[in-house]
Amino acid sequence: MKKERFLEEDFEGFIEDLIKSGRLDDKEIGISKRMLDKGYDNLSDKQKYVFDKMINNNSVEECQRCACDIPWSEMLEALDNGGYCNYCQHMKEKLEKE
Repeated sequence: MKKERFLEEDFEGFIEDLIKSGRLDDKEIGISKRMLDKGYDNLSDKQKYVFDKMINNNSVEECQRCACDIPWSEMLEALDNGGYCNYCQHMKEKLEKE
């Protein structure tokens, strides 16, 4: 995942949702909460490594259909639907019904 995406407006909301999702272990939750409180730049190198790995394991680089970046607000759904943004997931479901 490109680290410049960490600066996007909805990234912190994604982290909060990820914490609530049950996908993270205790260490990842603690580091995520610290990142929300103090910012990414205030994490130690080891914490950044764990955080970056956690993000890579819990995100999709781009939509499998349109190849666009998936908004953070749609990321948890994309993890569960095979890597599609909401629009492409909707279109896929619509085509499957026909």
